[in-house]
Amino acid sequence: MRKSSALVWATGAVVAFLGALLAVPSAALAEEAAPTRAKEPAVISLGDSFISGEAGRWRGNGNTVFGSRYGTDLAAYDCKLWETSCSYDATRVYGSSYANGCNRSAGAEIHHLSTVRVNGQSFDIAEDNRLNIACSGATTADILRTSFKGERPQIEQLADHAAAKDIKLIVLSIGGNDIGFSKVIADCARVFSVVPEGQHCNETVGPQMPDRIDTMRTKVEQVLMAVQDTMGDAGYNDSDYRLVLQSYPSPIPRGEDNRYGEKYSRLYTGGCPFFNDDSDWARDALIPALAESHEQAAASVGGVDFLDLQDALEGHEVCAKGVKQSASGNTLQNPLPKAESEWARFIVSGLAQGQQQESMHPNFYGQQKMGECLDAMAETAARAFACDSPV
Repeated sequence: MRKSSALVWATGAVVAFLGALLAVPSAALAEEAAPTRAKEPAVISLGDSFISGEAGRWRGNGNTVFGSRYGTDLAAYDCKLWETSCSYDATRVYGSSYANGCNRSAGAEIHHLSTVRVNGQSFDIAEDNRLNIACSGATTADILRTSFKGERPQIEQLADHAAAKDIKLIVLSIGGNDIGFSKVIADCARVFSVVPEGQHCNETVGPQMPDRIDTMRTKVEQVLMAVQDTMGDAGYNDSDYRLVLQSYPSPIPRGEDNRYGEKYSRLYTGGCPFFNDDSDWARDALIPALAESHEQAAASVGGVDFLDLQDALEGHEVCAKGVKQSASGNTLQNPLPKAESEWARFIVSGLAQGQQQESMHPNFYGQQKMGECLDAMAETAARAFACDSPV
């Protein structure tokens, strides 16, 4: 009996041991066979202030220091009767990026992109997958290798997102800060408002621009190649995503299209303190030269789409004829309609309105228009797209 019991026990133990032993590879096989969760399709914007969403706080321009600024200040809240007195919180528009000045606005261009067509297939992009790592003031170096405003180089941030998401489109705006575009604007405004008898900026700065733009183009090409290399290192094929390089829109009209005379009303009322010849140079020489350089960079690198935005704000620039500033009677609940508004931020002169760095950038309406242009291009297979029909 003892021998038989021992044999039964031993046999049972062996069976149990074998069962446990065999269960290990079965579990491993089951785990190995479990499907990997597919990454969500996403789009992402890189670059400078023209794509980060700088000036997105402003829905048009209103020349007053009070309240909701005639319904233009989207950072205004807790407003009193007739919105003549409000509290302000810029993070309502720029979120946490307001702290370091990157100013990524909630209405930035990338947030209007809903569908992307890649390699013959369309992908719907959820709002949470419209990513923005651009930063106001960034140069090509800040994308490639430099820590900027406390953030890692954008190319490193791109690598992280490429690993976490299925990136279907990357859109880039860069180069303006490499040529000192903001300083050009400041110089033109200074000549108008401080030393009107001096040489105009198209005479002093204009001759320097061709060399600056040539140097910029080389740097932009380096950024494009770095983006492609980063995506390749993340396991992407060229046919898995689209890379779009965009040009800059003009924030001011030609001299003849300015609704204010060549007087100080352009400075104190319109917020567009530029002489006619400087305006014509910026609109018909500088902005087109930048667009041509970007188009050449895209073609030189290859595999890069080009979005031409130089005419995106046509007829809605700061001080343009046919549109106007918001006025008394316009409120956050009753804003001046988009069709009647300026789509770029004016230069604030003596007004306690926001930040100086927001000046001369597409505002809320302008960013909406640029987003519509990008969305229209993304829904097609076009390798080049010109946005020149404002609505």
